[in-house]
Amino acid sequence: MKLKYVVSLLILLMLVISQKSVAITLKSPGGKIEAKVDISNKLLKLAVVQNDTKVLSDCSLGLVLDNINIGRDVSMTGKVAEKTIHEEYSQFGNHSTAVNYCREMILPFKSHNISYQLFVRAYDDGVAVKYVIPNAKDKVVNSDGTTFPIQASAQCFWAPYADSNEELHTVSSFSGIRENQAIVAPFTVRTSNSYMVFSEAGCVDFPDMSWVKQNGAVKANFTTNLQGWKNQKNSIVSPWRCVILVDNLNDLVNTDLISNLCKAPESQTDFSWVKPGRVLWQWWSVGAPKFEDQKLWFDAAARLTWEYYLIDDGWRDWRQPGKDQWQCLKEVIDYGNSVGVKSIVWVDSKEMRDVESLRTYLTKVKQVGAKGIKIDFIPPATPEIMQWYEMAREETYKLQLMCDFHGCIKPTGLRRTWPHEMTREGVRGNEYQMTRYDRLMPLDQDEIMPFTRFIAGPADFTPVIFDAKELRGYTWAHELAQAVIYNSPLTHFADDYRNYLDNPAEDVLRDIPVVWEETIVLPCSEIGAVAAFAKRKGNEWWIGVMNGKKPTTISFALNFIKKKASALVLSDNKNNVPNAFVREEKEVRNGDVVTIHLRPGGGYIMRLKNLQ
Repeated sequence: MKLKYVVSLLILLMLVISQKSVAITLKSPGGKIEAKVDISNKLLKLAVVQNDTKVLSDCSLGLVLDNINIGRDVSMTGKVAEKTIHEEYSQFGNHSTAVNYCREMILPFKSHNISYQLFVRAYDDGVAVKYVIPNAKDKVVNSDGTTFPIQASAQCFWAPYADSNEELHTVSSFSGIRENQAIVAPFTVRTSNSYMVFSEAGCVDFPDMSWVKQNGAVKANFTTNLQGWKNQKNSIVSPWRCVILVDNLNDLVNTDLISNLCKAPESQTDFSWVKPGRVLWQWWSVGAPKFEDQKLWFDAAARLTWEYYLIDDGWRDWRQPGKDQWQCLKEVIDYGNSVGVKSIVWVDSKEMRDVESLRTYLTKVKQVGAKGIKIDFIPPATPEIMQWYEMAREETYKLQLMCDFHGCIKPTGLRRTWPHEMTREGVRGNEYQMTRYDRLMPLDQDEIMPFTRFIAGPADFTPVIFDAKELRGYTWAHELAQAVIYNSPLTHFADDYRNYLDNPAEDVLRDIPVVWEETIVLPCSEIGAVAAFAKRKGNEWWIGVMNGKKPTTISFALNFIKKKASALVLSDNKNNVPNAFVREEKEVRNGDVVTIHLRPGGGYIMRLKNLQ
């Protein structure tokens, strides 16, 4: 009798445990990643396995709605739906074709009488989750409980959160980041097993997300809405919270996970009018544009064969006898068109904060002949402002105006949905390297940002300073390499055209692409020390190298070219003159090893034309 009693107790205990523990595993298509959702003890948790090693465990999930955490007291209410997504799409960036290949599952849950769905995707290079709550109008979203524990010893590449995303990056252990520090996304972490990047995708109705360090983890955080906000739509659809997981820097730079999580363009949309290109720009070098100087800038852009010229802040003050600022603007744009250079126009967002003023202003910009608009000074990214971004994308699309957001927050992959959003700031770019504001960019930032901010999408960094008084620690070769490494389908070059014309690199500037078909991060790259990229456009390869704080020697093999190629090399002056190049032309062969001695702040450019 005692034995039967013990067996009965064990069976009962197993039944109780089975009711308390529900775990569902989702594998990526190639089997490299497993996402395991667990509601043991009615707590919604996530664990992630990469290459058969658990890399993330005990990750908390859930939103807090009306002060109720829907990641607690959780039960399943139906069957799990699963599907495979496998599609390709064109893009402007480090490569021309993105592949969206993943497994997705939708889990129906209930918590405190709130029914919702958890979407989970597993890619071979990462995991993402989002929450969908129907019938949620007027519910207050208090906070986001999505939390990822991180090893104290993990090496972190991070910047404090700011509304403009323009703070400097720091390299430290995770334990070296102070408690409750808000961290900008993407947040890049290196462990003994992999590189991880924590970010978000598809943010339209939520505030811009930062991460905040708490209790040995990073937790999703809304810096602009710390007390939450009231949802005004019928449903709550959160952005994706995602973790990119890769073995090396090449896979990190080439991931499309963030844009893959966003929707494809609507079927009836047409973006054939969107044309990437190089942009000449005067504000960094000379300040507000002068009406009487504009023909010189357009002529210079034409000589460089660049596609665009940006008419920046200051044009609103133009006046001529019988002409207001709009008539002056049209006259300038007409001249540009006559020499084959199209125009982009700068605007302060305060001119167009609601749909009517947005349409009115954009229509005027279109009527004077501009091809794009650069919208600056955007307010902190509350839900209302994030919806304004979406409205701006919709309205610029209707008028066929390419869009560049400035003074803004990070992208979240929505350029897939709206390919006319060509670039945006949200980066500590060359506007920080400027003597008139007494600002100097530390020498390690160029070697960090390709692996942090640029993982989220293109950035309007405004590369290539040649003015000798503005270099201050950098070299011409380093500055020119920025244009190869930094991804921006509209690349605004920082300097005065007089520093580009008749420069030893003028022929290179005339031909340098801004979108690429293939990108390789060379194995000599190290975050914070050296960024070395090889990029292909058509039958040409371009190599760009930027060095950080310390002198170093790097080597890499030309194993990505065909049998042989003609090479043009622009390297640092051997006499340590920063505003000079050593220019060399030679023939190279597949497998040749290139060795470069780099000074602090130095760089290197190689242009390869395949002969066979």
